[in-house]
Amino acid sequence: MPSWQASVLNTILSYVARPSLSRGKAKLPLAQMRQRLLALDKRWLPWPNTLVSTTIPLQHASLLHYVLLNDSPRLGNLFYIRGGGFCFKTPNAHARLIADISARCQLDTFIPDYRLAPEHPFPAPCDDVLEAYLHLIELKGDDNLILMGDSAGGNLALSLLLELKRLNLSPPKACVLLSPALDLAITGDTELILAADDPFFTLESLLRLRGAYLAGANPMSERVSPLQGNLAGLPPLLVIAGTRELLLQDSERLVMQVNACGGEVESRFYRNMPHVFPLFDLLPEAIEARQQIAHFVLSKLIR
Repeated sequence: MPSWQASVLNTILSYVARPSLSRGKAKLPLAQMRQRLLALDKRWLPWPNTLVSTTIPLQHASLLHYVLLNDSPRLGNLFYIRGGGFCFKTPNAHARLIADISARCQLDTFIPDYRLAPEHPFPAPCDDVLEAYLHLIELKGDDNLILMGDSAGGNLALSLLLELKRLNLSPPKACVLLSPALDLAITGDTELILAADDPFFTLESLLRLRGAYLAGANPMSERVSPLQGNLAGLPPLLVIAGTRELLLQDSERLVMQVNACGGEVESRFYRNMPHVFPLFDLLPEAIEARQQIAHFVLSKLIR
């Protein structure tokens, strides 16, 4: 049975977030929506006082280094790719999640602050993420490195794994994906997509963000839609999503395809949960998911 907090959150999202993302009601360009979202993120979600951030410049973007203010020994590094529909970012909301995951797993965290669509469509975000990852390897090596991403960041994370395999580079120890958006070609079951009761996304908003990112690129490319790639030989995966998501099929199909390739994948689909629900630390289900993430990550690290 979903918590009462989840029921309240779903109602709020249905009345606030979902209408604001639909072009017919918002009437705002995506760049203006981004600025409003950044202002709301800064106003209502304070930066965690246990975390400090430094910036490492890259060619077109930057690599953020998040460090916890404690004396606990570090077991490794986390490369976290934030989501936001390829067009937005919520630094404070993500910092709160990342601080908790970092503390639970005893990791330092690095975040690629990649360029955003529509000003910088595909392949700019993919290129920035790859550059940031390779720079992290130069700085820290690839021992005990964990990859994680949510939503569009989950897309970029799986795309990165396929690119590392193509380049014959060492993969991370494991990868965690939260509500990943993996099929921009939208090749899943159309009836299920249309029937989804997602409190966050509508099909209209999904298509709007998708179009801004693609800007005419082929949606069947595995760099755009990593479900179209060869998923054999990936590191161990943990996939977490909510059952009310418009993108639920992406996670379900990923699990099926990795299993069919003989890969190692764990999954948990939380009943009645919205998109990237582990971000919302007031939800009991979010805390449970974070505990599951920590258990999975710690089981993969070499100590």
